[in-house]
Amino acid sequence: MKIAWFCVPAHGHTNPTLALVKELIDAGHEVHYFSFELFKEKLENLGAHFIACDGYASEMEDKENADRIGKDMAFATELLVSSTLALDEMLAENIEAIKPDIIVSDSIAYWGKLTAKKYNIPYVSSTTTFAFNKYSSRYIKRGAIEIIKMLLAMPRINKQIKKLNWRKNNIYLYGHGE
Repeated sequence: MKIAWFCVPAHGHTNPTLALVKELIDAGHEVHYFSFELFKEKLENLGAHFIACDGYASEMEDKENADRIGKDMAFATELLVSSTLALDEMLAENIEAIKPDIIVSDSIAYWGKLTAKKYNIPYVSSTTTFAFNKYSSRYIKRGAIEIIKMLLAMPRINKQIKKLNWRKNNIYLYGHGE
């Protein structure tokens, strides 16, 4: 089976997938892992076909942006949408060449889910979580300012999302199509 796997450039999202990727490869499956140079060596050492997303989603690669993602939901949403747009052409070329049987995508690597829908390929979401304790809830608490920032960002986000009006196999991802 050919598997296309998508992830974000974060250790906490990639590292938990490595053992499963290794098991799939050892079982004879072909894994094409779309990720960032930071993880190239790890993935290739497992036997995965590494496909670099670097340069397409450059905002996601910026360390300052990575630190801001967990603290600013509006910024994180805009970053994920702009990354999805930036990756679209490269993903299309590779998916058409690979012709995967299934797509596995990190739950926040939204481009993976959209690519699966675009090409009508079965989809599995990879969801990583971290341990919660009494301090965790304070870190992820959202207040009025965060909600206002998200509301103010929605017009920009919606404008970007409208660019994703893909039509494939009569499936409209956004908008109503023509």
